[in-house]
Amino acid sequence: MRRSRTGTRIITAIALLLTFWLIWSRLNIVIWINIPWWGLLIVAVVIFLMIDYVLSMLFKRGS
Repeated sequence: MRRSRTGTRIITAIALLLTFWLIWSRLNIVIWINIPWWGLLIVAVVIFLMIDYVLSMLFKRGS
């Protein structure tokens, strides 16, 4: 069971990195937003939680 949890964490991290890489590589327009550093941190955490939730739902249905 521990091995499965570690595998899920690795897949989540890879999916998150792939998502950010795809967004960064396709980003041609830079939009400047007046947002503090902690606002960007909150946005990053929310995106991570959304991806983690979707992956957990996919693995639960696949099992």
